[in-house]
Amino acid sequence: MKNQFRLFIREAGGYPGSLVIPEVSNGFDVTLPPLPFGMVPVSFWSEPVPAGIYRVRIRLEATENVERLYLFTGRKQLREILSLKRGQCVERVYDLSVMEIIPRFREESYQTEHLFFTFCTEHPGSVRAEADWEAPGDEVTRIFLCGDSTVTDHASELPYHPGACYAAWGQALAAFLEGDFAVENQAHCGLTTETFRQEGHFEIVKRRIGKGDLCLFQFGHNDQKLPHLQADREYPKNLRRFVEEIREKQAHPVLVTPLGRNIWSGDGEYLDLLEDYARAVRQVAKEENVPLLDLHGFSVDFICEKGMGPCRSYFHPEDYTHTNEYGAWVFGEYMAKRLAERFPEKLGVREAGMDFVPPAGLWEMLGLGGRRSGSRSQREQFDDMEKSTGELQRVIEAAKREGSCQGRGL
Repeated sequence: MKNQFRLFIREAGGYPGSLVIPEVSNGFDVTLPPLPFGMVPVSFWSEPVPAGIYRVRIRLEATENVERLYLFTGRKQLREILSLKRGQCVERVYDLSVMEIIPRFREESYQTEHLFFTFCTEHPGSVRAEADWEAPGDEVTRIFLCGDSTVTDHASELPYHPGACYAAWGQALAAFLEGDFAVENQAHCGLTTETFRQEGHFEIVKRRIGKGDLCLFQFGHNDQKLPHLQADREYPKNLRRFVEEIREKQAHPVLVTPLGRNIWSGDGEYLDLLEDYARAVRQVAKEENVPLLDLHGFSVDFICEKGMGPCRSYFHPEDYTHTNEYGAWVFGEYMAKRLAERFPEKLGVREAGMDFVPPAGLWEMLGLGGRRSGSRSQREQFDDMEKSTGELQRVIEAAKREGSCQGRGL
């Protein structure tokens, strides 16, 4: 008998047990302030499973025309955007990774115990869904993601709206890849090359990574706020240490230059606040002979070509660093294509199949400001700084000055 999924229904008192934590659930957070508009996610879950990789087969049938359907697996990792005609059936097969994770605001690790898939559409009753799972018969490559809030699996408010939710390129990466692979995103908001190790996230990666797996590192947004983690100080040393330890596991380290911010001066000049860090990553990759994915170069070119105003629609409302689903889609596609070029024996490229671009004036249309309140921890303060361009620039400049003085022994 096949292992079936069942509908994941929120109980009156909340999700059962630890499933209220988005990182060990479906990635939709019932504790966040609800949006006034959007789509209601329909989620399905499996019985408890041990840590490992599982092959999930999903079947969707449209009972009415469906203009757009967003299909997610795990904690809101976008797999495909579909348009379906009445009576049309589609079947998709994905490999999912299940392991422990240290959730946001928490210090201890939690074991993910269920497989999830979710679809969002304007009229959920127009789609019938079913799925089953099994252990994959073929060897599957895990793609580990290590980084900060521009990489992580962000939780989404309810209801779901692609322009109003936070989403990072790590959540869209799998949508553009083909092959036997499973994405395992261990990135988190507010982390640096230092705290990713100190807080135990890298220990999980080292414990679970296997021979031939891939491990991507993208940091810099938070490192640059601390004097000792400047691009010419501890930052490149930390990257080299990551590379060395992943190679000891007979896995493949991959370095990624940091995603550019959409920040401009008052006279219309683009402010590249991360170029020093991108340069440092390129240098480490060259010296250590590590595959390099230049996301910084691509993203800065994209932002400058669009211009600050039009490019805002690819970022979360009133945020100039964190992307929404539209931005995650653009940068996830770039990352997938470059990764497949580097590892053609493991991965292929899957074409999106349909356009997915934001409407003009998205921020004004949504009318949303900052809606999430953080804690007073360093990581949450660092994350909040990204929403205030003036404060961000002041903190970065102060860290540069202090780091320069410390580096000269002053």
